[in-house]
This record gives sequence, structure tokens and C-alpha cells, in this order.
Amino acid sequence: MARPMHRALVRRRGLQGGAAMANATSSYLNRSTPGVYITEIDAFGNSIVGVPTSVPVFIGYTEFAGDPNTGRALYNTPVSITSMAEFEIYFGGAAPQTYTVQPVPQPTATSPAPTPGFTADYTMVSTDPGAPEVVPTAFTLTPAADGASFNLYWQMQLFFANGGGMCYVVSVGSYWADQYPARFPGPVPADWLPGTIAAGDPAQSGKPGLLGGLDAAGAAVGPTMIVIPEACQLDQADYATVATAMLEQAGSLQDRVAILDLPGCMTADSYAALQTCQENLTAAIDSQTANLSYGAAYAPALNATIVTTAHLMFTNLTASDGDNSVINNILTTQAIQLYTGSQLATARSAIAAAFPPGPAYGTTDSAQYSVDASAYPAPPPGPALPHWQRALDTFLLNSLPMFKEIEQLIANAMNIAAPSGAIAGVWALSDNSRGVWNAPANLALASIASPLYNMSDSEQAGFNVPVNGQAINALRLQTNRGTVVWGARTLDGNSFDYRYIQVRRTLIYVEQSIKAALQSYAFAANDATTWATVTAAISRFLTELWQQGGLMGAKPSDAFTVQCGLGSTMTSQNILDGYMVVAVTVQMIHPAEFIELTFTQTMAG
Repeated sequence: MARPMHRALVRRRGLQGGAAMANATSSYLNRSTPGVYITEIDAFGNSIVGVPTSVPVFIGYTEFAGDPNTGRALYNTPVSITSMAEFEIYFGGAAPQTYTVQPVPQPTATSPAPTPGFTADYTMVSTDPGAPEVVPTAFTLTPAADGASFNLYWQMQLFFANGGGMCYVVSVGSYWADQYPARFPGPVPADWLPGTIAAGDPAQSGKPGLLGGLDAAGAAVGPTMIVIPEACQLDQADYATVATAMLEQAGSLQDRVAILDLPGCMTADSYAALQTCQENLTAAIDSQTANLSYGAAYAPALNATIVTTAHLMFTNLTASDGDNSVINNILTTQAIQLYTGSQLATARSAIAAAFPPGPAYGTTDSAQYSVDASAYPAPPPGPALPHWQRALDTFLLNSLPMFKEIEQLIANAMNIAAPSGAIAGVWALSDNSRGVWNAPANLALASIASPLYNMSDSEQAGFNVPVNGQAINALRLQTNRGTVVWGARTLDGNSFDYRYIQVRRTLIYVEQSIKAALQSYAFAANDATTWATVTAAISRFLTELWQQGGLMGAKPSDAFTVQCGLGSTMTSQNILDGYMVVAVTVQMIHPAEFIELTFTQTMAG
């Protein structure tokens, strides 16, 4: 039997229509003309309508934040959207992500073993033994040093792909450093550099960074989830500041739940690395014991499929210092292997146009880097630049298999995603299709190829039921189903009251729905008529919830009780002080988390 949950609603209230019945039945006392009069009396009073539950607020960095109609900047302002098309209108597109190619030292006669710590992303196989080997045959891709992974755009893609709908977005700033126009008039100037993901200073007025956006989200009425996907990339101290603030806001407002990603999760591709992330999460939220039920964490990170080579161009490989000698040399080597004559010359020109080698490499095989200006003239300025880039990129993709492989490697790297965006979509989908009282689990994730690390049953045990109760819900790869949400616990896993996500979120739904409805009774007469009206309204709402399967019990009286009155929930002093106390007890539904099958053989009779 699930444990009953007790809630006392304490408000100074009045009844706008509480005395309506008395006034209606006594109005005849004021009649002065003989005749027949009709008086209609409301039989059912005000009804309680459930509040929305599937509304996350996303906080992070965007290309810009502006009103498309007025041009007014909208930074640190919750903006309601319902699609990616609207997101792009208000906030722009994805942040550019630049990668560099680094050769991996290979075994030689004097150094027979590869350099420790290096793993090749790609190894080039020569198809022509006579071709000049001008570069090492193996290389790895690494993000450019100046590039934080601004991933809010891709997280929004995952949210909508997994069933998300209406949501709020708070942009805390442009991902271009120190640039905050409402809308960009054209292509981003070449000298703008990407900014960095910052938590913000709690002691500073305005709290720039993610904390500023969180403050803005706290003032919004309607969000039921807090999602900050970029926070997992912060260092431990800043992550702790943001995660703590998320839980504090959720616990204080009592109308939302924080969906947390583990610190450092986007590089945790082993069991040991995930254990480290778990330890860091525990340290980060150590002060939030009272608010743990208002948070849920998921792991590991995900290999998504939302970024494809169609989203990329050769500019994702262009070196910021202008020295593209490594990638130039790699592609030219393959061109030499594949082509001769005019075809080789055209390929070389395209390679040199896309990847100028820079002055540092100008003395080596200069003929290899010659550019045929007539084939690829200097790119025109202004909006035509992307068209020129796309034409050149298409040529490289069609001509050089290795370039296509490299772009796919970049797409794979950019597809590593923190779970929170997809999870917010799953919560929304579950709420809309099955009700908030059902566990948002055992659901397959869309646009996901696999978890970054696939846990075993024994490995998940230490995350699902840790000693400290701070459960981390696993995302597991299952045969014929893909990646599945395989957990439904809050961070307060040792609590019998708030262990499960749907219990906490159903209570929020009930509490906020009743709270919103009872606002109309503020300042009404604190008497038996008001008490009866309020009790009836809450009982009707909870009966409907029980009929939908949201409460446990064979009949409504088993599922809930509602009390309000002198001697039951209030004393005479409470009434003199202006308090009306409503006591609600509900029987919550808990999930069948562990299903035990018992089989016994019997002898033939």
C-alpha cells in the first residue's frame, strides 16, 4: 500500500461567491412589487483546472536574443516558443564548432611503440605505394582551444524530437564574445571569437552568465522543469554553484523540478569516469538535502544523430591562426593517390582554397599548395559567402573520401550530448500521453544512436540505489528498442515520500492546481459556507484525478480525503488570525520498479 501524502493548504482567504447562496435566497426580503421572481443558485461552485506540467525552461547561450518585430534585445528574458522555427526566429542558429587535425605519432625504427595516450580517429591507407608520403598516416580531431561547446541549439532539437512542445528559453548572452545586438545584420565578422560558458558571480548585481538566466526563469510563472544543458561543462566549483541554485529555486518555488546533467558527463565514456561524475555530483549538491526531491539526474551522455555532414562545412576545420598545413597536407596526399593531370590540379586548387597552409609551411613543396585563382576566386563579401562555401564543400565531399570521413568524425563529436534536453522532451511526451502520475521511464529516446557508455545491470545498481540516496537514472541500450530511459528516481532516493519522479511531480501538479484555483477565495468570509465550497471544489478535482488513474484506491474515499473546518483543521484562534486551513491527504501511485517473477514446478497429478 502506498504511503498517504499529507498536505495542508494555509491561506488568508475570502469567498467572492461564498455568500452567494445566502444572498440569493434572502433577496426576496427586498421585493416591493407583487409577482413571481426566478432566482438561479449555482449548484457546483468554481471548478479546479489542472495546471500544465510539461513546460521546461531552457537556459543557455544563443546566437542572439531579439524580438523579430521590434528588434528589442531579449537577453535574460523568458521567451515562450513551441518549435525550432520559433527558436531560430528569436535566438538564431547553432554555434560554430571548430576542430583541428593533429597527427598521431606512429611507430618508427627508433620508437617502435605509439606515443601513450594517443588514439587515432582515422588512419589513412595508401592505395599507391609509389605516392609520396608527405604526412603521418594517422591523425586525431580535437576541438579548437577557444571553443566551448555551446549546445543549447542542439539540445532544443533533441527536446522537440523527443516529444517536447511549449517551453520557455532564456538566453544569457550571445555565444560570440562581448557581442549583444538584438539581431545580426549579416554574417558574423571574422574577428569575433566565441565566448565561454560562465556560471556568473552570485555576489554580483545582475548575475551575468547562467545564474542570471536562472534568476530570470525564477520570475516566470508556468515552467515546471529547469534545464541548463551547458552547465555540465563548467569546472567543479562553478557547476556546484549552478546545480545548487537550480535545486534551491525548485525547492523554494515548489512548482518545478530541476533536470541535472552530471558534471563532466560529455567526456565520461567509461564506468570509472561515470563514477567520478557521480562523486562530483554528490559533492556539488551536498548542501541541498532539503531540496533533493526537486531534482533528478540522468547519465550517461548520449550519442545523438541530429548533427549530420549537411550541417558542416570545411570552415569547421579551418585553423584560427591561418595555418592549415596539416589538413591541407592530408587531403593533398589523398588527391595525389586518386587523381592525375587536370583532375589533380583542380583538387589541389580546391584544397588550397579551403585550407590555405599559412606562412609556416610555405617552404615545403610549394607546388603542392598552388591555387588556381580562376577555379576558386576569392570568396565574395557579404551574404553570398555561405553559397560559395557550400559549393566548395560539396566539391571536396564528392572528390575526397577522406574529407567526407573527417566531416563525419566532426559530426560524431558534435553529436555527443548531455541528456537533459532529450529527457525534458520525454517528460513532456509522457505527461501529455499518459499523465504526470506515470513514471517517465521505459521510453525509447528519439534521434539517439546509443549511450556514450552502455552500463550493465550490475553497474547501474550503484547509480540507481546508491547509499546516499542520490539516484542517477540510467540511459540503457536495449535490443530492438534503442536507447531507453531506465530509471525514475529523484535525487532523494532514500525518502519513501519523494523517491520517485512522478510522485514529486504529481504532488506539484495537485498543489499548484489547487493553489491557483483557491486564489479566487481570498478575502471571502471565513465561515462554514466557504469551507464547504472549498472542500467540494478540491474533492471534485481529486475525484477526476482518481478517475484518470492519478491516485491509488478502490474508491475516491480510499484515494484522498479533504477536510476544512473549525475543530478539524482550525482553532478559533486560527479564524481570528484570518487563517483558513485545508488538509488534503492523497494516496500516491508508486511504480513497479522491481518486478519479481516466481516459478514453481509441479508434478503431474
